[in-house]
Amino acid sequence: MVDARIVQTTKALHGAIVELASKQPVSTITVADVTRAAGINRATFYSHATSPGGLLTDVITPELDQIRLDDQAARAASTEADGAAITQRGIERVVDHVVRYRDMYRLALPDALDASIHQALAGHFETSSLQHIERLPEGSLPEGLSVHIAAGWFAHALVGAIEAWLRGKRTSRRALLDTMTAMMPTWWQ
Repeated sequence: MVDARIVQTTKALHGAIVELASKQPVSTITVADVTRAAGINRATFYSHATSPGGLLTDVITPELDQIRLDDQAARAASTEADGAAITQRGIERVVDHVVRYRDMYRLALPDALDASIHQALAGHFETSSLQHIERLPEGSLPEGLSVHIAAGWFAHALVGAIEAWLRGKRTSRRALLDTMTAMMPTWWQ
């Protein structure tokens, strides 16, 4: 059983970093800022994280990982005909995640001095893409496709789409969802 104090401290840290990162770039957030906002001391911070960017990565990673796991489970339990619908649900969940953390992503993704969130999101998409592509039926991939290059392309294309959406004038959830869906190749299903 996990100590209730650890759970409470983790919750306070996560809430503090999301609130701070929704108002300023991650690179400008200090450990002192986080500890003050969370009501903890510096030693406690370092027992949970190595940096504000690392702490913020710890906040978003479990939700993104769950989206990947749910997608894999849905694909394992489905028929080939369900592929497009499963892809659509996965994209919707990613878009909902980005919308939930919109203010944080708007400041963190383009932060040239702390790329932790950019790297975490791209890393998540790359791992997810690689696992998905490797599970596709033999013969369904385009000729000459390099799996690891394709996974990297998808990862950075998705992060780029999210960044463009966050910078753009039209910021509706639907615009991001429709564009990401339209960009998926037919062989992806």
